[in-house]
Amino acid sequence: MKEKRKLNVQRIYLHYLGTQFRRVFNQTKKKDVGWFQAIKYKKKKNKKKKNKKITIDTLGAVIKCFIPEKYGPLLINKNLRKLGYKTTYNANPDYFIEKLGLWFEFDGNHHYMEPFKYLSDERKYDSLKSIELNGKPVKINIIRIPYYYGFTRDVAKYIFKTLIKYFQKVNTKLPIDGFYTDEKYLKAISKIHNNMFTGKPATLDIEVPACGIHESVFGPAGYCSKGIEKLLADFDQKGDLEPPKSIEHQYMWCLKHWVDDITEVEGDRRDWLILPKWHDDFMKRYDDNIKNRKEEYLQNVFARDYDSIIRTKK
Repeated sequence: MKEKRKLNVQRIYLHYLGTQFRRVFNQTKKKDVGWFQAIKYKKKKNKKKKNKKITIDTLGAVIKCFIPEKYGPLLINKNLRKLGYKTTYNANPDYFIEKLGLWFEFDGNHHYMEPFKYLSDERKYDSLKSIELNGKPVKINIIRIPYYYGFTRDVAKYIFKTLIKYFQKVNTKLPIDGFYTDEKYLKAISKIHNNMFTGKPATLDIEVPACGIHESVFGPAGYCSKGIEKLLADFDQKGDLEPPKSIEHQYMWCLKHWVDDITEVEGDRRDWLILPKWHDDFMKRYDDNIKNRKEEYLQNVFARDYDSIIRTKK
């Protein structure tokens, strides 16, 4: 289906979900598929009035689907010191449920690309080892959500079950079985994802975007060395913190689809635009995932894979 898409100025095929949707699928996209992301602002153009800011907060909507209001309000970007905490790092948690001591932090691409951001993250996490409120030590647990996460069923179980159960060992305010249920998951995806062909809220796993890099241009070729280490550490946590294998597999296959969309120029395949070919460990992991394709992990939407999109047509 590549012949139906345009090449951009870098001679890379545009992905299917943007301006190419109508060209490829012969119909207007009813709604965007929707993305799992932290609070974001977009400007809506109105000819009669000035530009209006529209707030998009799918991550906040998801958290509210899983964690009942009885646990307290979801505080967004509130300063810890202004909340009364004594800490060596003056942080603003992206999302904070104070009653549970639970902090959700969205790690954008710069957390992997900028060495100084990596350093500040280390300082931030170290500071939580000695934090006080009203003169007493308190425990705050951080759940990191990398920018390449899609809100697949595996990811939902990992965030709201696996990690909650792990933190519950030292934080008895958390429920021993976590917050995850299939009913909550279906409610959450219906709030943040849509069927692109009908415009209706998503009801099936196959309508949910996979983990990986779909629309962004911030791929691993642009990560710093510490960023690559951080990514591989995300994939490699062991024991009670072990993430689903599908996350790594989907991430690598997103890259594969991206590489396949690059045209060769004067004999240069140009896959270095996407892949950190200088990092042997990463490339071994990439090659292993591509050579050992696992269909059971690839049942979500990939912005550069025609088949994964057309199967959502009802």
